Amino acid sequence: MPRLTLADVQASRIPPALGLCPTDAKFIAYVNEAQQRLLTKGLWWDSCGKWKLAAYGGEITMPPQLATIESIAINHVPIPVHDFWFEFLQSGIGTRSANEVGTVAGSSLGGATGVYGIPEANFRGNFPTFRNLTPNADTKKLVLVCDLAVDVGATVTVLGYDNNGNWIRTVSGTSYINGEVIALAQGAGTTSVNYFSNITDIQFAAPRSGQCWLFENDTVTGVKTLTGWYQYFETAPSYGRWLIPSIFQPSSTSGVIPPSNWQQTWVQGGLPNPTLTTYIPSLVEVMGKKAFIPVVLPTDYLIINSISALKNECVAVKKFEDAVSSQDVQEAMAFETMAIAELDAQLDHHLGSSRRIGLNISGSSMIDGCPLETFM
Repeated sequence: MPRLTLADVQASRIPPALGLCPTDAKFIAYVNEAQQRLLTKGLWWDSCGKWKLAAYGGEITMPPQLATIESIAINHVPIPVHDFWFEFLQSGIGTRSANEVGTVAGSSLGGATGVYGIPEANFRGNFPTFRNLTPNADTKKLVLVCDLAVDVGATVTVLGYDNNGNWIRTVSGTSYINGEVIALAQGAGTTSVNYFSNITDIQFAAPRSGQCWLFENDTVTGVKTLTGWYQYFETAPSYGRWLIPSIFQPSSTSGVIPPSNWQQTWVQGGLPNPTLTTYIPSLVEVMGKKAFIPVVLPTDYLIINSISALKNECVAVKKFEDAVSSQDVQEAMAFETMAIAELDAQLDHHLGSSRRIGLNISGSSMIDGCPLETFM
């Protein structure tokens, strides 16, 4: 099935159903809101994908095109995915760390001082970069580089803490603001005035025409390490990050981030040796759910790839806005129900209604903390 573009939607019967011109900004706003609403309501055709990701310090970070992980495999072996509450289960084995070793009586899995080596993915929250800044903040500044001349001079506000652990405040115009404003430049880029020990947020003044890169710059060694990579549509980047305790990555001595993932060699009957410096490649594959990215240009692809579902949801959005009675709200909900039914039917059409569906069963154990369900 061909992928839908904004031009396809503009040429459909959706604009007259809303009483709007196909090129009206209001119509495009309806389409984007309909997409966003439907995307959160299920795993639809073309709304998920398989990706291979790089790990840094035992962590993986979602690219801007992905919202979350649905499933993950390390070296082709699926592992469980946990939310941020999992490590705090009283019946569990404690919080995880990629670089600490602990012990629990009767267990070889580590303990309260930082369990590692367990094949699982634990949600760490959302971050504005794909990796953390390295230690020794006294020498770390930031460098921003853009690829297109048209974006030169565009401003980026970087929020965070300086080398003394103080919240960075700078003067912009006649008043103080949070963070430091840095202008984009090509070539060597623009270096921050402040030293940074931690980046909490990145704020672009507006979308750009091209992409840009954020580097951690060691002012003593001159080594620049790629830390953030931003696409033209991003204005307030925020990416989900997961810790995978069973994978590790060596430090880079050349200043260039290793291009592949790494896993620490395991010895002594499967137990990790924290002093070992030998590493083997580790493949990280995820089935991820796509993030919502608004369509702007006629050639932009939609994530919801069904004209009929989009039409019903656009009508539902309009009816919700125009509702003056409970009956109007019920009509709007009916159109949304029809939109979801269209997407369900689309799944059956492309995957086959007689397909076999797999079932994951987690047994009761200390590691996964999940009870074994009883099926009648």
